[in-house]
Amino acid sequence: MTRNIYESLLQLAVVLPMILFFLKKYDKENIKKILVFSLVFFCYQLLLNLPNHYSFLKIINGSWNWNGKILGILFGIICYFLFRHLFIDYDFFTLKQDKTNFKRASIVSVIVVLCATIIWCIFGKTEFNIESLAFQLTLPGIDEEIMYRGILLGLLMSGLKGQVKFIGNPGLLISSVLFGIIHALKLDEGFTPDFNLIYFLQTGLAGYAWGWVTIKSRSIVLAIISHNLSNFFGTLAMMIK
Repeated sequence: MTRNIYESLLQLAVVLPMILFFLKKYDKENIKKILVFSLVFFCYQLLLNLPNHYSFLKIINGSWNWNGKILGILFGIICYFLFRHLFIDYDFFTLKQDKTNFKRASIVSVIVVLCATIIWCIFGKTEFNIESLAFQLTLPGIDEEIMYRGILLGLLMSGLKGQVKFIGNPGLLISSVLFGIIHALKLDEGFTPDFNLIYFLQTGLAGYAWGWVTIKSRSIVLAIISHNLSNFFGTLAMMIK
């Protein structure tokens, strides 16, 4: 558990300087949003790993972290109702889609699925496992999109500058960097940082695409669908290649 704590703090430390640099205004309200952002991220990361340390939380047995993901989803829903007033203008928790950008957002969603399937097929190989397919088709997309494109992106867009020359929306960029970091930056058993650049680029770019889709469609629905289908077909491609 100690390693999970330090790992989460390290991941957060990577993006905090960027967040503070692009802060819209250094006032009480925006500082509060960043503090909530940091607290939510930290608690979420710990919750995902709790079932690995406390057996009474392991309701579902399996090779994948079903219990942690369910806790993450529940935590995300609670955070939404607790903190949605802080990002009311960027509330993407809706089934309603922005008709103006829905077609473009849908196309990007499909492209991400196709790219993920091709990349995973080329670079990955694994044995057929029905549990893996079931897991990838369901929980990761719901859990991570609620948190990263729902809660965290909403807080960042609410507290940071809207557009910055050459980089676009800093909230979208930083949430994508963080999404890549949590997948690629880990601490080994000796508490030594281990960073996988390829995995960072892969997940960071996917996170950017899903963030863009969320902003354009004004909803996390397409991102959830695209995320789960990317994981499912990517995993399936690795199994049958």
